[in-house]
Amino acid sequence: MLKRTFISFVLALALLGPTRAHAEVRIGVGAVGPISPQTETDIDNLVAKLPNVTAVPIQPPGDLDACVKRFVAGEKDDHLDALMVVSLPTDSFHTQQEDKEARFTGTYEIWTLNLSTLAEDRHAFTFSDSETVAGSATAILSIPAQLFVERATGKKLLSSNAWQAYEAVQARVEAKLVAATKLYLSTSTLRETQPLNMLTCAQALVDRGDADTALAVFKAAGVDNPQVRQLMADAQVKLKRAKAEGLLGRTLGAMAGGDSHAATLMLAQYQAAPEAQTSRAEAISRALAVEADHRADYAYRKVLASDVPGLDQTAFVAMVTEMVTGVTGTTPQDVSVGSKDLTIQDKKATDGLKTSLDAYANALGKAAWLMSLKCGCDAVARLTADPSGVVLLRAHFEPSFTRAQVGLP
Repeated sequence: MLKRTFISFVLALALLGPTRAHAEVRIGVGAVGPISPQTETDIDNLVAKLPNVTAVPIQPPGDLDACVKRFVAGEKDDHLDALMVVSLPTDSFHTQQEDKEARFTGTYEIWTLNLSTLAEDRHAFTFSDSETVAGSATAILSIPAQLFVERATGKKLLSSNAWQAYEAVQARVEAKLVAATKLYLSTSTLRETQPLNMLTCAQALVDRGDADTALAVFKAAGVDNPQVRQLMADAQVKLKRAKAEGLLGRTLGAMAGGDSHAATLMLAQYQAAPEAQTSRAEAISRALAVEADHRADYAYRKVLASDVPGLDQTAFVAMVTEMVTGVTGTTPQDVSVGSKDLTIQDKKATDGLKTSLDAYANALGKAAWLMSLKCGCDAVARLTADPSGVVLLRAHFEPSFTRAQVGLP
């Protein structure tokens, strides 16, 4: 009898298919920047060597929302369980001439995304190399941003000793990129990837307050499914609340930036929302009513310390965006938030730092403080000019600090 039961149990498991712990997963692998096709293939092969993983070459469509819309809510054949995007920003290259030697340093970045939980991981490696140039080193230093263009596009830039130096440096640097990827993958969370769960993804989007993408995933999961319909109904309530949270975030951002007039106007919009919380609005109103002296800063900080930890992802991004806009006078193109860090992308930052360094440093310091409030931990904020660009400023804040540390990365 026991033997028969055991056999039946085994057959049932076989019908259910492989367990989640051992199921084959598809991980998309893409590259941004002048990385050679051979190096892309080498990186694909490294990912494919992970247990129970099929590596799928992809063209990265953009940010998290774009990836979810393509690889979760898009065509079934395009569905992935996770992705890894590697980038080599050309403007991260720095060169230095010492006699007949050219020295190079740069940054290689890896971004991973679990498409069920939307957990992200970002890691950057700094590499360096050098090459002796028999002739003039001036030529090799004249086009550092195009260091890897030849192998990526098939166009030869130089036919001199400088060109040979480029060839040698590129070969060694790309070998380092592959080695860095292998090192990263040895402990990466990609090893823990499970098969795609569309409803888990949709719920994660709801928790972030991302209405449009969440509904796209729900529809792709099948609105005829009773479970999906119930989850969509629950999500609608949360998403309406998320709109109010976004207004609250902008109000708090204006307060953090010291703009009491803008905060007052946004507070009125928040109070008009049906999902607004009266107690939170009243606390903000009392803080804004304090006269503009040292007591106002204390009142604002008290409100922020109370409300920021409870903001969802979208509201937190709205807050940081509003704060940065108020302090620097320019609106960032993107605010990317991790578990303990955030990155602010402002395409005007490179020029802005030349004339408004204090404003940018102030904004980044406040961003690190707000991130620390959100996670209740040591936090880091970074300023970049483009999605894969070099870090221009870096700020660090710990709960024990009275002010953030801001400086060069």
